[in-house]
Formats: sequence, structure tokens, C-alpha cells
Amino acid sequence: MIRCSNCEKGKFRRRIVESHDVSPLLGLDQVMLLKTPALVCDHCGTVTVEGEVLESVMASLARLIVEQGEELRPKEVRYLRETLDLTQAELAERLGLKRLTVVRWESGAVGIGRAQSLALRSLVAWHLDDPRLARQIASLAPRLGPRTIPPYRIKRMAS
Repeated sequence: MIRCSNCEKGKFRRRIVESHDVSPLLGLDQVMLLKTPALVCDHCGTVTVEGEVLESVMASLARLIVEQGEELRPKEVRYLRETLDLTQAELAERLGLKRLTVVRWESGAVGIGRAQSLALRSLVAWHLDDPRLARQIASLAPRLGPRTIPPYRIKRMAS
């Protein structure tokens, strides 16, 4: 068993947690894991999500953002760029833009344009090795627009 680094008294045990907020870990707001395997301290209740589960969650979240087809918020642009494992300069080069443009998208100074949004989504879909999702991106163009911000809810991941 692994000793809890938070309280230093308890030990982590494998459990299924009903709901766990991983927003701070992923840099997005309202990202909730539902019925997910995790390590839970038997003393203080600290929850830790293991690497394999977290990797699966990150890919699922990227898919959700890409599929929504709505206007990308600054944190979502950054998240998708990081999913691609690209720097701001590298993403700008891929899209034929200046780095400052990507900086402005991520800071919220300017919104990402429709064409650039589709290009970014397409890059992520192919990065996730999901040709079906990549083909679906083209059909999103008419749906792009403002949206309300729902919480992200990711269903149980395989342990």
C-alpha cells in the first residue's frame, strides 16, 4: 500500500469514487469524473487518479471538446494544443499563423476563428487516431457558435 502524502497517516486503497473534480489537474473548469477507479486515503479521504485512468480521461475530454463543435474557449484551445504536445509556436506554424495569434486565443484577447477552430479540432482528432471523428469535424462548421458552459462529466474509465 502507498502511504498518503497529504495526511501521512493513512494508506491509499483502490475504490470507485462516485464523483471527483479533476479540473485543477487538467486546467479546465468543471471536469468531473463519475464512478471512476481511484486511490482513496483511508484516513483523510484524499483521492488520487492513477496514470492509466488519467490518460484515458484526458483523451476522452479532448474528444468531448472536439465533438461539441461550439466556440472554443481560451482554456479549451490551450488544452487541445497540449493534447497535441505542441508549443504555441509549433501550433502556429502548423496552422500557418504567428505565435502571437495562438497566445491571444489562449489568453482570451481574441477568439479563435471558425476555420482555425476546425483545423485545430481536426489535428486533435487525427492525433487521437480517430478517423471517424476527423471526418465528423467537417460537418461541424454550421454549428459553431456561442454556447452555455456545461460541466464536463466523464463516465467510468477502465482501471
